[in-house]
Amino acid sequence: MKGMMRLFLTLFLLTLINTSLRAQEVVARSGFFSDSVKIGEPVGFYLSATYPSNLNILFPDSTFNFTPFEFERKKYFTTETANGKSYDSVVYYLSSFELDEIQRLGLPIFQLNPKDCTAFESNVDSIRLILAANDIPDTVSVQTLPLKESVAYEMVPYEFNYPILLLVLSVLLVMAAAVWFVFGKNIRRYLRLKRLLNAHRQFMTTFTSSIENVSTAFSPASTENTVSAWKKYMEQLEAKPFTKLTTTEMLRIHQDEVLEKNLHAIDSAIYGHNTSVVESLYRLQAYTDERFTKKLEELKRGQ
Repeated sequence: MKGMMRLFLTLFLLTLINTSLRAQEVVARSGFFSDSVKIGEPVGFYLSATYPSNLNILFPDSTFNFTPFEFERKKYFTTETANGKSYDSVVYYLSSFELDEIQRLGLPIFQLNPKDCTAFESNVDSIRLILAANDIPDTVSVQTLPLKESVAYEMVPYEFNYPILLLVLSVLLVMAAAVWFVFGKNIRRYLRLKRLLNAHRQFMTTFTSSIENVSTAFSPASTENTVSAWKKYMEQLEAKPFTKLTTTEMLRIHQDEVLEKNLHAIDSAIYGHNTSVVESLYRLQAYTDERFTKKLEELKRGQ
């Protein structure tokens, strides 16, 4: 039993000696490049390690807790090895937003073992924080604030809220599509009625004026222009090529005795010597008004 205890103590002492010797072989050093820094301003902090080249050494990465500093970036340097010794170094660029005048930092390096890691702490270095304003009180009353009164207009830039704009436009498009799906047929019918009424009103005004001109000073040319205007309107109203049809061809489409009588009378005035054409033009206008009324009723019934 005593032999077992002596063996256990011997192994324990050898482990402590081996750990102590290995710890003496790994040396970590660190420090700031500057003795002072402004709040929020990056400052360089170096960490170096000298160790036997057969060891696997790791440095802290960006996920390490650098409190009271915040990690900005880092820069590694190539490992240098000579006579069984390796030298590694890295520079961390850190910033602080703490208000302590003196801030301290020391970083460890880690030896990677088969089952765990051994940490070796570097020395702790300090840096002085330069404050933009001295003697900052914890609280300040409104009455003691050095405020300046001004009524001058100040331009304040603002950022346009594009997500809200896209959301509103999407809602409007969906609403418009829904309205068109439900009321589209009625909307199209209303627009056709409005165009039909406007076109007929304009035709009646223009055609009446042309008849009055023919009545005041008859000429075959003015009569022919009046009939041409009537054909253009009828082509639009009936959706048939009136401007390309002769009188005979039109009468085949519209078999109407009143229309036939008046068109022949107008042709006689244009190509013959009959000058009493005004009454026929007015009857042609009345016929057109009747066709318009019929077309209007068909459209209202959805035909």
